[in-house]
Amino acid sequence: MPTHPAAPPVWLSTWMSASAALFFLLMLSAPSGYSVGGGVLLLGGLAAWWTGRRANATHQAGTPGGQSPAPWTVEDSTLCALLLAVFAINTLAVLWHGDSGKYLDQGVRYLLALPILIGLRRVRLRLDWLAAGLALGLFATAGIAAWQTRWVGLVRAEGFVTSAIPFGDMALTMAFWCLMGAALAAIQRRWTWTALLLAGALAGTYAMIASASRGSLVALPILTALAAIALLRRAHLRPLLTGAAILAAATTLVLATLPASQIAENRYAAALNEWQAYSQQGDATNNVGSRLEAWKAALISIPEQPLLGWGHAQYRDHLQELIAAERIAPFVGTLSNTHNQFIEIWLHQGSLGLIAFLALLIASFWYFCRRLRAPEPVVRVLACCGAALPSAFAAFGLTQVILGRNNGVMFFLVSLAVLWAAMRQAEQDAAAGD
Repeated sequence: MPTHPAAPPVWLSTWMSASAALFFLLMLSAPSGYSVGGGVLLLGGLAAWWTGRRANATHQAGTPGGQSPAPWTVEDSTLCALLLAVFAINTLAVLWHGDSGKYLDQGVRYLLALPILIGLRRVRLRLDWLAAGLALGLFATAGIAAWQTRWVGLVRAEGFVTSAIPFGDMALTMAFWCLMGAALAAIQRRWTWTALLLAGALAGTYAMIASASRGSLVALPILTALAAIALLRRAHLRPLLTGAAILAAATTLVLATLPASQIAENRYAAALNEWQAYSQQGDATNNVGSRLEAWKAALISIPEQPLLGWGHAQYRDHLQELIAAERIAPFVGTLSNTHNQFIEIWLHQGSLGLIAFLALLIASFWYFCRRLRAPEPVVRVLACCGAALPSAFAAFGLTQVILGRNNGVMFFLVSLAVLWAAMRQAEQDAAAGD
């Protein structure tokens, strides 16, 4: 990868901007929508890599009207290396244990994220297209949630992903990005965009409430802290407080009128009762108790295979031995996974897999956080959205294996690539304007 990549063809920037907008538009509102957006981004990334390679080989400046992307840095190389490391260790663990090829599915996506990230770093993204795709996607998501809970008869909205939990988690993340975009538009006094993105944030909040996802709320304090660090400036207080008041009033109205909000409230109260039942009576048959017992079983087993962990079939047999020895409750044998992203990786990919995964989360979080107090508001907002992604997924991963699903891992990887490329572009634009 060159330090100063050549300017991309204009059509390629249009392709990648439209593809990224399509990804967020379809992510939660269409069956396998993430595959459509991710697929066209992958094609564009490969085309960007190829055209950039040819342009650099012949010392061309690119298509007239194009502008060179921000120079490639150690941060870019580190993110690519960590994506490759996660893929490599997952593959090594699967081959070592002789597991089924299906356990390569999510890991391969870290490898496929590389051309998407490299391609996005070679082009200029249209932030207004991304914002429109995000807001319109959340409007459609809210419509799906309303349709499922009011007409289909589902108790909890789940969209077209695997369950209500990841649906609510990703809706909350996208709603937060819309809220940050609305804040930026308010700072820039672009009131039409402010209204559109505030409405998108409300739509995403509705979808999250309709999903009754308890794990989503774990991320809220982190997201609030990041937003405060990025936005709290004296000059911005008036538009930000006005927007916050509007969103708070609208959210209160949603909570007061939607039946789903009562379901969510009941689930949060039930979580406390289930934890007490497990801690006091050892009841491992409820949602919370079964998760805690699954963690217990994994933490008993991990020290026996610390480097590359347990194969999936091997671990299922081992669970039966633990159950027969009455070291864990029999109900754990019926669970599909450990319901914890970190423990799941540690259990099946060992310490090597956990270290690589944590390194990716921490590095991406830190690289975004370094820009949270940048002078340029666009850079700060994109940095906040970027830092929110690994931190929110770390919070979600405490009670579910969200990256063990195709929709979850695609959302994480594509969003990481888009936000990183957009922020680096905004940095370069800010530097050029000084």
